[in-house]
Amino acid sequence: MRRLLAILILLAAWPLPGSAENEESVTVGVATVLTGDLAVLGKNISMTVETYRRHYLRHPIRFVFEDSKLNGADGLRAYQKLLSVDHPDMLIAASSSNGTLAASGLINSSKTPAISVVTGGRGIDHAGPFIFRIGNSDTLNGLQEAEEFKREGKARVAVLTEETEYTQDIENAFVPKFKELGGEVVLQQSFPPGTADYRSHVTALRSAAPDGIFFLSQTGTSLALFLKQWREQKGKSVSIHTTFVAAPNAEAHAIAGDAIYNVAFMAPSYDRENAELKQFLQHYRADHGVDPAIAFHTAAIVDSLNLLQRYLDGGTEYSREGFQTFLVTKVKDYAGLMGKYSIDEDGNANIGFTRATIERKNATSLQ
Repeated sequence: MRRLLAILILLAAWPLPGSAENEESVTVGVATVLTGDLAVLGKNISMTVETYRRHYLRHPIRFVFEDSKLNGADGLRAYQKLLSVDHPDMLIAASSSNGTLAASGLINSSKTPAISVVTGGRGIDHAGPFIFRIGNSDTLNGLQEAEEFKREGKARVAVLTEETEYTQDIENAFVPKFKELGGEVVLQQSFPPGTADYRSHVTALRSAAPDGIFFLSQTGTSLALFLKQWREQKGKSVSIHTTFVAAPNAEAHAIAGDAIYNVAFMAPSYDRENAELKQFLQHYRADHGVDPAIAFHTAAIVDSLNLLQRYLDGGTEYSREGFQTFLVTKVKDYAGLMGKYSIDEDGNANIGFTRATIERKNATSLQ
């Protein structure tokens, strides 16, 4: 009897065929912004992954992180390190568009599916067969901003754009749409990342006398510096719109003070009423003591990993090409945390935005 009991205990502990214990681990490489004035983005990404790892894994998945920073060169180095040293089976692209595009050749040649969970524009949309985007469309951001200025009755708008892939994608969609709607772009200027002095831009704006300003910032810090100098030089009160990144950027709030409040932006859409998202947020709060700084990034991370696990549920050995085919052919009318969407033949989900304004509560305490 004792011998039989020992055998039964041994059999109960033995992993069954097809169980997670028998599966080989799938490696997910995560390229994201872990340092610099948008490090809040990467911190939220890493905390989201940690909560998912603790509570949602039903297959053996390991995660490897690399700091992509913001520019293309640093982004490329991050992806090079992941692909050449860690050999991930899948990538989560939570980096700047500059970084992902710089590495697009490497990603496609290695046939490693990369899912972008941040917003992306035309460049990302056509970056190659192994680069997918379920983050919101920067093209739609530009188009919707044009419609919003029109709705506000602002017919003469100035556009100031930081010279990055992300912001220029939005500008390239906004300008022709705004003109098509009957608006006039009275001033269109660009400036390099790291610009600290906006006095010449303020002077040009005074001369152009727009009734609206669309300030396209990569991280929100440039907007804050501009707003501070705009106020110091007594720029007149006009409707100012910007990109969503300024809202959660605590440094931008500190620089601009109350000048940043009521600046309008297009907030990336996601399914706020999704029951799974609400449950995930409960786990996130319990794990980290705060809410996500950028909630749609959290929703997109969960969707990405849910799709990976759904593919693994099929029982076949993981294949990069197989997962790529799965994403293109099987993700149709998918009810995810980002909402209901399909991935098109170019690997993109067209999820848009809703109007919002920057408020004091937007500033995150995460540093």
